Amino acid sequence: MSTMLLDTTLNLRYNNLTALPSEIGKITSLKELDLRGNQLTSLPPEIARFANLRSLDIGHNNLTALPPELSQLSKLVSWEFEGNPLISPPPEIIKQGKNAILEYLGKLFEKGTRQWISKMLLVGQGGVGKTALSRALRGERFRTDLDTTHGIEIRTLEFKHPTESSVTMQLNTWDFGGQEIYHATHQFFLTNRSLFLLVWNARHGFEQGRLYYWLDAIQALAPDSPILLVATQIDERDADLPLADLRAKYPQIVDSYTVSNKTGQGIKELRHAITNAAAKLPLMGEQWPTAWLNAANAIRAMPEKHVAPQKFFNAMASHGVTDTSQRVLTQWLHELGDILYFADHPELNDLVILKPQWVTEYISKALESDEVINQQGIFTRDHMYRLWRDLDPSMREHFLRLMERFDLSYRTLESRDVSLVVERLPLEKPDYTKLWETPRAVEEFHEISLKFRLNTIPAGIPTWFIARAHRFTTHTHWRNGAVFAESDRKHLALALALPHDRYLQLTVRGPYPHNFFALLKDGIELILARFPGLQVTRLIPCPGHNGKPCTHEFDYELLLKRLHIKPMIECPVTLEDVSVPEMLFGWDWNTRDAVLERLDVIEHMGEESLVELKELRALAQREFTNAFRRDQSLIESHCPNIFVLRPRDADANGIRKVLQDAKTTIAGRQIDLQLYCQAPGFWHPTKLGGRYQIDEPAKWIAATAPYLQRLITVLKYASPIVGPWFNLLDKATYDKVLKADLDFLNAVIKQIPDLEKEHPDFELSGHVGRADDPERVEGAALRALRALLDEKDTRQEWGGLRKVLTPEGHYLWLCNHHAQEYLR
Repeated sequence: MSTMLLDTTLNLRYNNLTALPSEIGKITSLKELDLRGNQLTSLPPEIARFANLRSLDIGHNNLTALPPELSQLSKLVSWEFEGNPLISPPPEIIKQGKNAILEYLGKLFEKGTRQWISKMLLVGQGGVGKTALSRALRGERFRTDLDTTHGIEIRTLEFKHPTESSVTMQLNTWDFGGQEIYHATHQFFLTNRSLFLLVWNARHGFEQGRLYYWLDAIQALAPDSPILLVATQIDERDADLPLADLRAKYPQIVDSYTVSNKTGQGIKELRHAITNAAAKLPLMGEQWPTAWLNAANAIRAMPEKHVAPQKFFNAMASHGVTDTSQRVLTQWLHELGDILYFADHPELNDLVILKPQWVTEYISKALESDEVINQQGIFTRDHMYRLWRDLDPSMREHFLRLMERFDLSYRTLESRDVSLVVERLPLEKPDYTKLWETPRAVEEFHEISLKFRLNTIPAGIPTWFIARAHRFTTHTHWRNGAVFAESDRKHLALALALPHDRYLQLTVRGPYPHNFFALLKDGIELILARFPGLQVTRLIPCPGHNGKPCTHEFDYELLLKRLHIKPMIECPVTLEDVSVPEMLFGWDWNTRDAVLERLDVIEHMGEESLVELKELRALAQREFTNAFRRDQSLIESHCPNIFVLRPRDADANGIRKVLQDAKTTIAGRQIDLQLYCQAPGFWHPTKLGGRYQIDEPAKWIAATAPYLQRLITVLKYASPIVGPWFNLLDKATYDKVLKADLDFLNAVIKQIPDLEKEHPDFELSGHVGRADDPERVEGAALRALRALLDEKDTRQEWGGLRKVLTPEGHYLWLCNHHAQEYLR
């Protein structure tokens, strides 16, 4: 066994440990514990005795649960747990970040209760008998006059637990309308870790029931969920099914069952199968903090369809859920599908929807409207008033915003009173050839393309992307494609889906298409990420040889592996070498060094380089902020993260000569932090406020050193065209300010090695800040930045910057002027 044990550090990584003895709790002076890469299945409760522990790494073990005792480690500032098959905390809590996890574990440590509730989802084509099956499972009589399900109907089923005699399990059964137009809306509620009943009509056969389509959809959306196949109407025809072949391709299938909703044949056997499958669901018997469970049950029992947030939070508080826990529990309930609440969406955070199925009923009315269908997706405000006349005006607006949030529609840029419902776009594509060929007229012409080969094309692709990218619309769109354009129309993009060939392709052309391509690619990747089980292969066309096109397509993952090892790759068609860096340049951020080198070259080239400079500057700045997407989504570290450091005795514009000894300035506590707006291509200081004194500059700079070193590599290209967002008189003045800021920051960075020696115990120094874990280092740097801003700006005004989540999934902190682009 390889170990390193000092007074405060214990390193046991990669030792094949299967357990830790309880005696480990006697090392009460421990500050750093590294257990990474072992085979631990649990941690002893004695870890609660590590009162001085600051760093814990338990990544890549076999842990299925984090012990509640972790919440007692009050000095823990850095801990890693990735690479474990965790069930507890549930993924909805883990997704919210470490503060949420500790909050959950802390409440569980106080007192926890098991919840015996889960979800069962009935899916399948329209008219196969899903609603009748739901009624039969509840023991209700068969009816021939049942209406078609519009949207979703939710009912409750109860079963005795097969092994826990005192436990009654509750299954909330979600009966989904089977008509194809509903499939895109269902995607938001087909949650993982649930039980699926895939229903088909034996009289019509499994091919007409589109079992492969539905199995592909379930596998893409809920890859960890068990599936029971259920054939109805067996009193009219035997169920013939290639079960062995299906189970080989879809291992989620538990078994196949046959029933008659009319006579009740097979219902008892199906209920037994549901009981056994439900008992094994990870949600069934899940530990909840007792106060949280009581609050959740009270919220589920509320009769209203929607409430104001304050009433919702008051209900939580009345059951003992503290203020700090309320946001975590709210997001958990949202992720589970119990409620709909978008706390960070300014147009949706004024209401909490308590009955999500109610939303689908009204959205379905818009999707089914003959007027919307006949107008190929046009949905006017007048039509909305007629269609939703039983809702008050504020709720109509809320539902319209929900459709936009779900990427089902968008308001047109020409008229805010007109929306386009993308699921009702025409199937016939328009003639877009003339528009698409426009960029070829310019002297400098390049084209980038990427093909996404999928094992299935789920509902919502590419229509969700068309809605998400609507600010680039050219009004040339159809159900399976669209042409987009940048604001200056120098670059065009074609997004095209071929459902039968099972691929989606993005192509961008123009003088310097890398920036626009990278932006739209992120939007597509965000849509694909909604399908965790979707199989995606990314292919890049060969750039051709000696001016001649080539038919070969390179695997994107293979190119990434070759990028830093061998820059050339052989094309198997012509046997000629092709440059890997050139194929990936710009739009893949692994080529960032080449992009920054190119920026260095063109920055002073004059008028001929302005378009390229603009595009590459915007690309570099956006990709830098995008690198911290994960941390910006977490409660504990989201904050503005583009800034400069300025000496306190600088003038009002931040201009002064750099001190010969920047360390003297640090030691003298004379440094301020100035926040910047993060608009890609237009980084600039905030107009009002956003400047904060750093009380212990040496310690703080040592903590944020790795981040500062990365920031300055991009910050030096921050000088954009002057606009109304500036608080300075002219660009020349701003260039002086930026130069002074960069000179000072460079001088500070040169002192970092000495500062780290002076502050070896700070969070990011030494063991915690090792170079082989940059994401961990920079995430902790953002937490240090957030701590400073929280201390100096308790109202979180942050120089007037607003956090904006862009349609491409980028978190940007923007001034009011630049935030408007994303509010259209």
